[in-house]
Amino acid sequence: MGPNWYRPWRSELLRWRMETYGVKGAQGQLLRAHDITPRIFQMFVRQHRVAMWRFLAWAADVSVGR
Repeated sequence: MGPNWYRPWRSELLRWRMETYGVKGAQGQLLRAHDITPRIFQMFVRQHRVAMWRFLAWAADVSVGR
């Protein structure tokens, strides 16, 4: 397991990907990766769970070579 397995909001890669996705703060401003807190991370996952499941299914298919 990786260092961020139990705390994915600490992952620099995931926070950077959220930044490029266009995560917005409470006042509607775009957030930088270092501004993403555990609460913002959890809200993002909850709001985009369907898209995330689709992505995970696609990534699993790609890794298997289907």
